[in-house]
Amino acid sequence: MAQIRISAAERAEAVAALGEHLASGRLPTAEYDRRRRVAVEAVGRDEIEALFADLPAPHPDLSSAVAPRRPIRVDPEWPVGRGDTRVSRVLDAVGVLSLLVGLPTAIVLTATAGLWWTFLVVFGVAVVSMVLGVAFMRRDGST
Repeated sequence: MAQIRISAAERAEAVAALGEHLASGRLPTAEYDRRRRVAVEAVGRDEIEALFADLPAPHPDLSSAVAPRRPIRVDPEWPVGRGDTRVSRVLDAVGVLSLLVGLPTAIVLTATAGLWWTFLVVFGVAVVSMVLGVAFMRRDGST
């Protein structure tokens, strides 16, 4: 992962916090000078955090130095990088046919015999077959 860069204000805040630790006696002068030099030359957030790993509060506030979000990639060809196989096409067909044939059948069975649970079977078969259809696609994208 890339290093998260910090600003000059965050470097100055780190030097000020180190000064407070020097004033309270937690850091000897030589150690303060070494850490201050590192803080002034720091580029990334991890370099500043390492300076305060063994010190109690105060620490500099680095909350504004956050990692940028990855851009959201929208690809019209979903699922990306997958190609159909014979099994995936058959499973997709089973899912669609279970809805086209099963729903009217479930409606008739519910109206005539009160078998409302047939809807669960129809939707279960449709969902499972369509999910398995995606799972059985080739990953390399070749057809």
